[in-house]
Amino acid sequence: MADERSDAAGYLGWFFLGAALGAAAAILLTPKTGRQARDLLTEQGGEVARRMRDIASEAQGRAGDWLDKSRELFEEQTQRLMNAFEAGKDAMREEIRRGSSPTHG
Repeated sequence: MADERSDAAGYLGWFFLGAALGAAAAILLTPKTGRQARDLLTEQGGEVARRMRDIASEAQGRAGDWLDKSRELFEEQTQRLMNAFEAGKDAMREEIRRGSSPTHG
């Protein structure tokens, strides 16, 4: 499931990159003065950069959440394993104690 989300994020990144390149090409190919084109590119580039920062920040937050959840799950599973191991040791000790005690009968 994490791979699917990673793939989706990658595709989204490529989409935005393509959109930015397409917008830049459209601006450069329109009949404007050099100054107008540069101003428009600067404005559009700043907007794309802001959007990408927002997306990156959101992705970083989600990754942190996933990491926290994964860490919690790992700790829970580790605790369960340790409890099962201790229960097994206790059961083994009990069987050894029973086996070494004299039987009456």
